[in-house]
Amino acid sequence: MAGARELFFESVKALERQTAGIHVISRFAGAPGPKEKVIPELLAKVMEWVGADAGAIALADETQGVFDFATVHWASLPAVDAPVREKALKLFRVRLNEGILGQVYQSREPVILPDVSKSQSFRKDMSDAVQYDIRNVLAVSIQTEDVRLGVLELFNKTPKGTFSARDMELAVILAYQIALVLDVFRLRDAAANAAGKAAPPPPPPPSLPPSGIAPEELLEARRTARDAVAQLQETRRFLETAIQAREQILRQNQTLTEELQRAKSLAEGATPAHQMTRLLRSVEPIAFSLSVEMVTKNFAELALRLVNAQAIQVFLWDERGERFTLGHSTASSGLAKGIPLSFKKGEGLAGFAADRMELVHVEDVTREDRFSKSIDEVPGILTRTVLAGPLVANGRLVGVIEAINRKDGQPLTGEDGVGLAGLALLGAAALEKALIHRDLAAASLSALGAVADLIETRGGPAEGRADRVRRWVLLLGEALGVNPKDLRDVEWAALLYNVGKVTLPVELLAKHGELLPKDRELLMGVPRVSSDILRPVASLTGTARVVRHVNERWDGQGVPDRLAGEDIPMGARLIAVVDAYDGLTSGLHGRRALPAEVALKEIESCSGKPFDPACVETLLRLGRAGKLQAAPRS
Repeated sequence: MAGARELFFESVKALERQTAGIHVISRFAGAPGPKEKVIPELLAKVMEWVGADAGAIALADETQGVFDFATVHWASLPAVDAPVREKALKLFRVRLNEGILGQVYQSREPVILPDVSKSQSFRKDMSDAVQYDIRNVLAVSIQTEDVRLGVLELFNKTPKGTFSARDMELAVILAYQIALVLDVFRLRDAAANAAGKAAPPPPPPPSLPPSGIAPEELLEARRTARDAVAQLQETRRFLETAIQAREQILRQNQTLTEELQRAKSLAEGATPAHQMTRLLRSVEPIAFSLSVEMVTKNFAELALRLVNAQAIQVFLWDERGERFTLGHSTASSGLAKGIPLSFKKGEGLAGFAADRMELVHVEDVTREDRFSKSIDEVPGILTRTVLAGPLVANGRLVGVIEAINRKDGQPLTGEDGVGLAGLALLGAAALEKALIHRDLAAASLSALGAVADLIETRGGPAEGRADRVRRWVLLLGEALGVNPKDLRDVEWAALLYNVGKVTLPVELLAKHGELLPKDRELLMGVPRVSSDILRPVASLTGTARVVRHVNERWDGQGVPDRLAGEDIPMGARLIAVVDAYDGLTSGLHGRRALPAEVALKEIESCSGKPFDPACVETLLRLGRAGKLQAAPRS
């Protein structure tokens, strides 16, 4: 028992150290300085927490296929020597599949080298170039759930020895937080870039209106452009608000320390030390994820093991609709279909627990009038005993967790309730953070859609076009089996591929009828200009590559690089066919809108010429199944 108790306190101290480190790193997200100043300070803090004499943050440049050393830091070197050595290191062009950096980046798995002299992957030439003797290395991937950004390398464990498994565990968690901080800077850059680039060009000198446009039409187009500029400023303010909300997500980590302390106090008085040790080690999957689906799934499965329940249900609270919806059930997906789509506070034992804002323990549901078969019973399992408790973070209700029956046939006990309540504190904090992140992601896409629509309106009404193209591109990509992580770049590209139109005169965008060859050339070059606008934003390099090739053709006769067939990025092929279909059915630029079937036949006739035949075939199937419908207006 004494050994188990020591193990318990050792695990608690490790978690407290991790959480404290996370708080320190998270503060950098709100730092007012530029990224070039913040990143070195961030690396120095990570080295201090893990215990390393030197370190480097290498960010991946996918377009060049090499690593860019964003910063290097030596704790033991005089300040005057560091810049020279850092400059020497940055001269190296390390490929994304080369050395320890490449190994970690490609596999996404952390690596410890206790003795670098025994590793074939170690680049001794780099160590010699900076005149620094490296004995051991810890390298971890800098990544979030859906994107990898680079590699964190730490050199020479301090005060002595080699890096341990606990050091690696802490470094992995801190590297994840570094990725979030970098993501905040990406959002800042994207917002500033979108708002800055969206500023209208200076008014052209007085000249005769282009052929085919009456003076009054020209004046109206200019008025529309001025209105669009005003709305763009409003959208910029909206994006700044969204970034502030993202920074709030990182501050939610502070809540985790407080909840950990409360859970630890409950655990010490109610459960054996070895059980709590396992519990604390299991908390990480819910505490450090930003995916609502992953948090609810891991939370439910952890609660299932904790109370040895037959089933766990996690319901999410919708503040706007004032109803609960099912977030996750540990019952099989087939059985879970019988669970109601939504219910109100006070309905069933789950709703009753939320209404009272306290744990509800029912040993025999046959004696409880509030029991609801449609809410508190999982299809295929006869409910006998229930524990239901609210999930509350910072005074805000985010959901309800419900445990149904014990697997051993015994009633759920008060001790089970104490354990579930302690876990609910951590689960609620993690869930609130994930929900805020999800809302922010949706708000960011909505804001970018608004910017894209405003750019489109310079050439005439185009309300909802950007979001429509985005949704249909995702639908088409999913139907073709495109990797979900690749779809992220495609989704952003579908919103931003026309941002280059801000460089064109409004008279050209408002022109109806046949275009002059020079006008057509300008319009065909928009994706290339859009790509040039997006490429400087590090996290949008993949998006920029997709955007650049939207006007390529399957037969190789497109622009700007005359790529053909599968050499054209899949995302660009998806956007090209969806953009054409939407243009035909929406009556863009004064053209007559075509019925869906007529538009589909027009697209079909272009298969293998401008468009990928597989994309065309799938678009036809989706369109004729009625899945390419405009979203209802809110």
